[in-house]
Amino acid sequence: MQPICGIYKITNLVNGKSYIGQSINISSRWKQHTQSLDKIKNPDEENPLRRAFCKYGLTQQVSQPGVYGNFKFEILLECDRDSLTEHEYAKIDELQPEYNRMMCPPSPDRMWPQKDNNNQKFCYVQYHNYDALRYIPGEESILNNQAEDFSTTVSKKRDCLKLKGQKIYLILGIKQDFHKRKDFFLWEYTQIEEVSLIESMHGLEYSLEGTRFLCKNPIHLNNLPDFDHFAKHTMGSFAYGMQNAINDPFSKYILDESNFIQCNNIENKLEWLANFEEQLEDKTLCLTKRTENGIDFDWFRFCDDEQKSIILKMRYSKIFTWDPYFIINQFKTLRKKYPSINRVTLFLNESNLDFAKAFPNITCAIRGCGRIVGHN
Repeated sequence: MQPICGIYKITNLVNGKSYIGQSINISSRWKQHTQSLDKIKNPDEENPLRRAFCKYGLTQQVSQPGVYGNFKFEILLECDRDSLTEHEYAKIDELQPEYNRMMCPPSPDRMWPQKDNNNQKFCYVQYHNYDALRYIPGEESILNNQAEDFSTTVSKKRDCLKLKGQKIYLILGIKQDFHKRKDFFLWEYTQIEEVSLIESMHGLEYSLEGTRFLCKNPIHLNNLPDFDHFAKHTMGSFAYGMQNAINDPFSKYILDESNFIQCNNIENKLEWLANFEEQLEDKTLCLTKRTENGIDFDWFRFCDDEQKSIILKMRYSKIFTWDPYFIINQFKTLRKKYPSINRVTLFLNESNLDFAKAFPNITCAIRGCGRIVGHN
């Protein structure tokens, strides 16, 4: 089924309140609206629409038009992605949906989104610091080859109020061994389809949600003309978070639409990742390798010549926290190939116990703060 790009409406059948939204992929957007409703512990930390779902008893995930519990999901019109915001404004003016008004308080009479910045051009850029975070953006879905074309980011900057219908670009910074400076890659952008104000553990923040477009092959930026000026002066050496780079000549490299593809249109995400990792000289950072049979995982190294002791790469440790069963299943395959393995060294994280329980006959050493701190 082809994704439907257009304007949709969600109506609360109990009180008549409604929400008007835009999306490049309405089915995917509805899934995001209704994801994990049955697992919400504190509705006050959700946006007004999801709070309403909780209050009026919607717990299932929705992907198709219809009535679900006390809510009706419908597609109002289909359009191309360049006219989404224009059509959304028109429908909001016509229908005056209450939940839109509630998305960005404090003014109870404020309708959201507003038209003030409709004709402005932006080039907002965010930075992902691999060396601090120890993972690359979206890599769990990449390694699992999952459909994951939706992205959520948060920011305290009031500029977020301008960004519905706009794009936020992401640059990845990663330090390789034997390189004097970090390497920077243009990674993806998100076309923002919803902006809301939420209460998080960090206080009030703007939540920006939308559809992801990956670089067909992440672009190495370091040697492009004027990158040094862009990184230091416009982006403040990537220390200030989200910045508008529209007045920097370097933005022409970022804005080139031909470099991007919608995330779910990439047929083999593991191959996409392998193509990126081939740009890296530091192979300790890579989780893929090409073999005669195609692309394989490369997430461990042997600690001895007898193939008895291995260590999992630090980058894998982050994925382990997200999805321990993915790691466990990969290790089952590895043991069939190398049955002599009897010891595994893991970097400290909250899922180590899951691994130890799955393999009671394997010695699991835990590495933390650069040294072995214990084992089962």
